[in-house]
Amino acid sequence: MKFSICIPNYNYERYLPRTIRSVLEQSGADFEILVSDNASTDGSVAVVQAFNDPRIQLRVNACNVGFAANLDRAGRMATGDRMLLLSSDDMLRPGGLATYRAFFEALGPAAENSVATATVEVIDADDRVTGQVALPRKNLWTADDRIPELDAVAGAPVYRVAGRELLRRCLLAMLNPFQFATTVYPRSLYEAVEGYGGGRLINPDKWFHWKLLSRCDHAYFIDRPLAAYRWHSSNQAALQTGIGALKYLVDEYVSTFELDGRLLQDLGLERADVERAFIENDIGRYGLAVLARGQRQQARRIYHFARAAYPQHAARNWKVWALALLLGLGPLGEAAARLAYRRRLASGSPVDNWSIDGSGP
Repeated sequence: MKFSICIPNYNYERYLPRTIRSVLEQSGADFEILVSDNASTDGSVAVVQAFNDPRIQLRVNACNVGFAANLDRAGRMATGDRMLLLSSDDMLRPGGLATYRAFFEALGPAAENSVATATVEVIDADDRVTGQVALPRKNLWTADDRIPELDAVAGAPVYRVAGRELLRRCLLAMLNPFQFATTVYPRSLYEAVEGYGGGRLINPDKWFHWKLLSRCDHAYFIDRPLAAYRWHSSNQAALQTGIGALKYLVDEYVSTFELDGRLLQDLGLERADVERAFIENDIGRYGLAVLARGQRQQARRIYHFARAAYPQHAARNWKVWALALLLGLGPLGEAAARLAYRRRLASGSPVDNWSIDGSGP
């Protein structure tokens, strides 16, 4: 079994050496490292060339083709049986690939059309661990999905859900079922769904993961950190905070009407179900969370986006009504939203529908 570690890069000269070394230090698995540089203007290309390792292949785009397109430039370089896309500022954890190899081997023939993901650690610019991000279990992975017989292989609790059942759960909550840096899938599955595609402005991950679920037999979640996600001032999460939510909402909105009608029918859903989920989660819940963080103008934009996108659903959603009321109360409404947010956070309830990596839930 050979792993293709696909690394899209743009101007991450500072972090790229650590990312590549974290892969080169993996043992117990065969792998290749494929770097697609998106016309960087820093020393990224020289950094890759300095490794002088035959397992590393470098492609340099003649011009910047955009984030989503560069993901596919990296992905199309793959020759391995399994693929993993790793951001050029993130890191694999020791033993990560060996764990995936043992896990897929334990699945036997079922591995040929299965996807596996795992928890990630959060690190700062200096590699210090500052937190951990698991996947939302209440909505997607439940106690009934546990597969205890695989725990010993993975060294952690393992959950399994049929691909289309997990997709149905994702659509009703507008959630991303996988973490970018820990999701491994067969190259044949990547090719079957035509990769990421270029139809998203800034949030291609969730749409791609939904496509994987529409074709895979099963998805597995290993509740153990097998990679580290780096939080810093210029990554995707910081970008989302800096430029506001509208580009992300556009991506979410496009997904609501690009979903194939026959697929929805197979899942027992109607398009109105997805539209209502968008209003409930990406507008109502997220808008209230944004207001609670003190970003009133951004919350106002989210509210108006809802009225323009699906006014009939927005008019019937109590969270959207609450958002409008709190916005109208000014600083008092902001304080009330902050109090409610803290209470939900303390209770363990979902308060924000957007993942830590800024790529969407």
